[in-house]
Amino acid sequence: MVSALPLRVAVLGSGTGTNAEALIEHGLQPGSSYRIVLVVSTRPDAGITDVARRLGVPLCILPPSDWEAALIGALHDNGIAILALAGFMRKISPQVIDSLHGRVVNIHPALLPNHGGKGMYGIHVHRAVIAATEALSGATVHLVTEEYDQGSIIAQASVKVFEDDTPEQLQDRVKHLEHVLYPRALEQYAKRVAIEESGQENR
Repeated sequence: MVSALPLRVAVLGSGTGTNAEALIEHGLQPGSSYRIVLVVSTRPDAGITDVARRLGVPLCILPPSDWEAALIGALHDNGIAILALAGFMRKISPQVIDSLHGRVVNIHPALLPNHGGKGMYGIHVHRAVIAATEALSGATVHLVTEEYDQGSIIAQASVKVFEDDTPEQLQDRVKHLEHVLYPRALEQYAKRVAIEESGQENR
């Protein structure tokens, strides 16, 4: 017996919220394996908070201090099975990861393991890709660990890097790719988690 779907998922972000919006909308489709039931942010003025309000998803704003303890509490209180990061720049502690049995996912705007690590976010990633004269870039959905961008890869997709690309142009193409890749990857990952939970219940 597989655990009841859809699984309850929270999105944590502090940016514009475009990936969060893609995840929320996919989760609302009939038959989806997950549903975004909570949006969490450290910034009350972040675009992701507007996305949550517009789409009717409950919103939690974390306090400036002890935000990780507040996050763990919110995840527990809302019965969250998976935490999806979407434009969140802070490092996630082992305590948060352990609270969800390692089920924290992120999307990175490059083809990991290339162009990952500390400081590799946003436009910095695309500048690095162009400087390295890469033929391809893309996006990677991966599990979150204690080290930046080191977790197991769940899914990847690529785009071509053109010789005359600016970092901004490449960023736009990768962002469009993210909006397709992330919901699909989370869909498959949620199904996998449901099977894992069912196996634990049946032991």
